[in-house]
Amino acid sequence: MIRRTLMGAAAVLALSLGSAGAESLRFAGATPALTMDPHATNDFTTTAIFRQVYDSLVGLDLEMELVPALADNWEYIGDATWRFTVREGVKFHDGSDLTAGDVAFSIMRQKDSRFYRSLFGSITEANVVDDRIVEVVSSAPDPILPRKMSRMFILSQSWAEENDAVEIPDLGAEGAEAYSIRNAMGTGPMQLVSHDPAGETHLTAFDDYWGDRPGNLTEATYLTIGLGPTRVAALLSGEIDLVVDTPLQDIDRIETSPDFSISETAQLLWMQLELDGTRDQALETFDRDGNVLDDNPFRDIRVRQAIAHAVDAEAIVDRVMRGHARVVGIASIPGFGGYQEDMDSRWETDLDRARELLAEAGYADGFVTTMNCPLERYVNTDDICRAAASMLARVGIDVRINGMVWPEFARMLVNGPDSSFHLIGMSPDSRDTQDAFTGYIMTRDPDANEGFFNWALFTDEEIDEKTRTLTETFDENERDELYRDLIERAKEQVNAVYLHQPAIVWAMREGVEAPIRADATVTLQNVTVR
Repeated sequence: MIRRTLMGAAAVLALSLGSAGAESLRFAGATPALTMDPHATNDFTTTAIFRQVYDSLVGLDLEMELVPALADNWEYIGDATWRFTVREGVKFHDGSDLTAGDVAFSIMRQKDSRFYRSLFGSITEANVVDDRIVEVVSSAPDPILPRKMSRMFILSQSWAEENDAVEIPDLGAEGAEAYSIRNAMGTGPMQLVSHDPAGETHLTAFDDYWGDRPGNLTEATYLTIGLGPTRVAALLSGEIDLVVDTPLQDIDRIETSPDFSISETAQLLWMQLELDGTRDQALETFDRDGNVLDDNPFRDIRVRQAIAHAVDAEAIVDRVMRGHARVVGIASIPGFGGYQEDMDSRWETDLDRARELLAEAGYADGFVTTMNCPLERYVNTDDICRAAASMLARVGIDVRINGMVWPEFARMLVNGPDSSFHLIGMSPDSRDTQDAFTGYIMTRDPDANEGFFNWALFTDEEIDEKTRTLTETFDENERDELYRDLIERAKEQVNAVYLHQPAIVWAMREGVEAPIRADATVTLQNVTVR
């Protein structure tokens, strides 16, 4: 277990700022919230911020279990149709009432987002039955649609129409700008004051929020501070109250400071190395004389197996992650639907076997390649990439590290993908193993809403067919059998080299209690300033 909480079940943070009677929080992370449009991206940093302003149709409690939210009831009524009952008495931040029409509008808007097609692309209709009922029809039965609806964010239809925000902005375009990037109209516990995608986001409590507000926070500001030492210095000097991306090397220092504490829990995400599974020639991959390889070595299962044997995930967890992670052996993690604990063991680290496999594949002398590495986005990514590169060098694969800031890295994948070897984190939006396969492992076919996030371009017909069966299967025993078959097949074919599930580590100043949640969201309505 990597869950650890100090000072009881809550984390502590914050300094009381602002006017008398106002309780404020300044919290910082390594990467910016890219937008306030809830349908324009699914990255977890941005989602953790706009979740304060926008409610989802189905909610999540602090233990990440499904609870009623803007829908207070849902049921499957057959014919590939789910019926959702909209909660009464909910207000948008401009004082207007939430209607079934807003829900239907948001569903049809978000389902066409390229970042959410793997979740919602099969939805064909969202029909308003009456003031409180919306029936959602899919092209085929969807047994986990309510799970997915925890990522369905509801915005005001009239606000979107009045502000030319019906279309979802393309964040992949350089200099992208739209009204919904810097402005918002949701029903959440906090309302937006201002948002700078490159800097700060200011929020204030929404007095007419429909839900419970156990905390007493009235104001909050999220700041982007890219450098870890700078974030820690800002915390210890009192400039900020909470760091949500704590450098692991600073944990002991913070813990031993009398006015600060650490809280951590397992994150619903795992890290993996992805290998080009389709191209005839791998990008930036050469023989030892600098000549472009005629064939793509990553397409050969023996090369993928060799890399899995060569990269020592245990060593990365112990040395790079300083024990604040757990090794992952399958395409799922605890807390996900379909997780199979008895199957969760990874490839054995065996350098001799790795060299044998490379020789069998025709690469006895190894080769040279480039690993694209997203900086600051996940914990210690630069160190993870360097460690993996040094491990691969032991079997003759020389790896050049190309460090990239997150927006540049994300554009490279979304607009391409233009990478044959990279490190990335995986976190299926519905927290179900099914969506690990529909989104990240199925053959990439965006038009069919399959494999959109399969940046490795991995392909396997057996996985494709069994995943399609899983997505329409309601029987739990049949689903469990399919989960096991799919997990075993993905592992055998090395769709990726799984590494570890990191911990979320928050560092906080004394004075405020805030529960830590596994999706890295600071639920501001639960923060209490003392």
